[in-house]
Amino acid sequence: MKALILAPLENKTIRTQAADLVRNSILEGSLPVGSRIVERQLAEQLGTSLTAVREALIQLESEGLIVKKPNSTTHVVSLEPSDIEQIFAVREVIETHAFEMAAKAAQPSDIEKLEKLHASAVEAARRRQHREYIQRDLLWHDLIWRIPANPYLYSSIRRLVLPLFMYSALQMSERQDFDLVKDSLTHAPLIEALRGGKTREAKRTFLAALELWRSQALQGELDSD
Repeated sequence: MKALILAPLENKTIRTQAADLVRNSILEGSLPVGSRIVERQLAEQLGTSLTAVREALIQLESEGLIVKKPNSTTHVVSLEPSDIEQIFAVREVIETHAFEMAAKAAQPSDIEKLEKLHASAVEAARRRQHREYIQRDLLWHDLIWRIPANPYLYSSIRRLVLPLFMYSALQMSERQDFDLVKDSLTHAPLIEALRGGKTREAKRTFLAALELWRSQALQGELDSD
């Protein structure tokens, strides 16, 4: 496991800080897919207890970012093409619903935030800043998931999409032939669909984008074989 550089954590939020650090390391690629996480080594790097680290890893396992293998070793999740297909099948149902609900509930302030996040993602794409683009794109999606104000819907989507987002986005962004700017611009019609508040149009626009993302994710898998 690659070393993680961080000052010792504050006692009052050890579990949360540890979970945030490992999550960010996974999403940024510092902890590659499939890599092993050694609990004792991680505790030493963070200057905290083994118990706190285990609690943080339980949280990340519930988010689908890590997995405990039968021999009790812990690894960053790795997805097969069949996993990607199955996730997208479920994502089509629940995230489409979330997008329709967001179209109904979105306020002008929400649209403004989405536009700002989109602009920053486009800028990162133009500069070929892969990690920054991924982080901003995730924040953009996360805001949409929050707009319906349904915590059950939000947690379900996040649990489903976060591993896929981490796995496929990192692969796609590092492909030499992958156009980050073109990908970033696919989000603009989605903002317009939300701005209009028309759920049927929002659904149609989202499903078209989702199919594109699905094909990109699977193409990344084919290229890596």
